[in-house]
Amino acid sequence: MKRFLIVLTLVTAFATTAQAQFLNYGVRVGAGFSTHVDDLADNSPILAANVGGFVTFGFTQSASLLAENFRLQTGVNFIHRGSKFQEVLETAMSIREGSYDAWYVQIPILATIHYELPIREPGHFALLSVGPAFNIGAFGTVKDRKFSHGMPMGDWNYRIESSAFDVMNRFDVDLLFGVGYEYEDLSVMLQLDYGFMAVTETPDALEAVNGTNTNAKVPLGNNVALLLTVGYQFPFR
Repeated sequence: MKRFLIVLTLVTAFATTAQAQFLNYGVRVGAGFSTHVDDLADNSPILAANVGGFVTFGFTQSASLLAENFRLQTGVNFIHRGSKFQEVLETAMSIREGSYDAWYVQIPILATIHYELPIREPGHFALLSVGPAFNIGAFGTVKDRKFSHGMPMGDWNYRIESSAFDVMNRFDVDLLFGVGYEYEDLSVMLQLDYGFMAVTETPDALEAVNGTNTNAKVPLGNNVALLLTVGYQFPFR
């Protein structure tokens, strides 16, 4: 959270000395991999996706040397996140496994350095972007099953399929970081998306046994995704 405050403070300080100017709007699509960072289970990635639109603002009348290269971008994305998971319970004969498959509406706020490369042909730009994003869960599915190879008909075996946000937290706050390349109205960006809110929580069994805090929760995983995105901007001329 401190990182978000630093980024927003820098953006606000810059904007107060400059005048915002609308530059363009566009669309962006991307694909990559998503997983959950979780110490309790063995997670593996699923296919991640981003589809959305953006608007870009530049700043004028600023004393900053970065004024001509600085951009502020926001918009709305429809994103797919999740993970497969597996963990061994009690003995190697009992296994719990399943998957999280969730779609969110994402609102990013990105500060971008838009630097023209010093080559003979003009119009080639390097991009560096960072900023927070706010995610609201839309829909999805959580699949969870437990089985024993030695006793497949045991009463402790189960198979459950739930609506994603009956199990998962609906809100997430992310940090986005990306590097990319732009030529004319096309851009390509490699983006890392890290969620700070726990995907879901489970009761803390150790605290409950000790009787110190029966309401204690253990966070289970954070959304992490790495995506390659392609954007097209409609310049404001």
